[in-house]
Amino acid sequence: MRVFISLGDLSAANYLFAIFREGFEDFELIGITDARLESIGVRSVARIEDISVVGIVEVLPRIPTLLRVLRRSKEVLKGCDALIACDAPAFNLRLVKFARDAGVKRIIYFISPQVWAWKPGRARFIADACDHLIVILPFEVELYRPYQGREFKVHYLGHPLVDLVRPGSDPETFRSEVGVEGEFLTLMPGSRWSEIRRHVPLIREAVRPLKIPCVVPTFPTFRGFIGTSLPEARVITEEDVQRPAYTSLVYARCSAVASGTASLEAAVAGSPHAVFYRVNPLTLFLARRIVNVPYISLPNLIAGREVVRELINPRPEDLRRAVADLWEREDIRRVQREAFHEIRKRLGESGVVERLRNLFRDLLSF
Repeated sequence: MRVFISLGDLSAANYLFAIFREGFEDFELIGITDARLESIGVRSVARIEDISVVGIVEVLPRIPTLLRVLRRSKEVLKGCDALIACDAPAFNLRLVKFARDAGVKRIIYFISPQVWAWKPGRARFIADACDHLIVILPFEVELYRPYQGREFKVHYLGHPLVDLVRPGSDPETFRSEVGVEGEFLTLMPGSRWSEIRRHVPLIREAVRPLKIPCVVPTFPTFRGFIGTSLPEARVITEEDVQRPAYTSLVYARCSAVASGTASLEAAVAGSPHAVFYRVNPLTLFLARRIVNVPYISLPNLIAGREVVRELINPRPEDLRRAVADLWEREDIRRVQREAFHEIRKRLGESGVVERLRNLFRDLLSF
């Protein structure tokens, strides 16, 4: 069984690594990868960073690279029995259509595109082009219910973060390894170079005047840039501690995170936080006219109300004020932690990764 895996961000890679790291030795896995997926035997056609981009304007200079990776992926996909497409709709919906036309026997979409935010017509396309959709957010099941039938099945087994978000060490060991004493603030500026370059200067101007001990969990690729830009912070990667992001979130007094999966990770970790994001002004202008949701952060969307403060294209003083409020006010932190407890319950019982592993083996055994 030859399976092509297509994904466009590190969060999806994190989930797939956990699911496919065991029990798939009799499958040939190939596709878009990172170092972790390659370490478990996934053969690389391209790297995630080749297609990972967020924003309407931001994608324009990346189009030639995206097209090259798409052409290469299509060539390889012709010889595959199954396709697993993960989120990244701008890239993956084209690949799904090609797979259907090319006669790929089994097409699985794992992690739905945000059809609840914009382009709802994609839901119909996915239902028509895919055999199975595996969603990881509870409210997505109802969005696809009208399309379920004999030819298209929707599965929800919970969110992988329920299993994955846990500290890699005890608090004392972590503080000793990182070199911090007492309370600290966790900063998560993003998982793409574009985000890092936009957000780190904002964080520097916002947080430096507060004189708060800061820990920045990140990937080795970004370590040098962040360390130079934020010399007062402790910048850590998996080379320093186990599960740096999750451990930092669990033990932090509070956090400030770039919008995306990191916000849900913080919520599952029980870390009071504020969400921020910077985009090209034109992207923001266009997004406000086409995006049909009241919030940008997943905790707020799941809760159906504003649990965490959201700052879009903030000034440094806006982010500074939000962080100071979280750091100084136990009442704000307590309210958030209570809400996070309810959110975590909605994401399913533990054992999600094992359930997903069994489901994938079942769907790929044909």
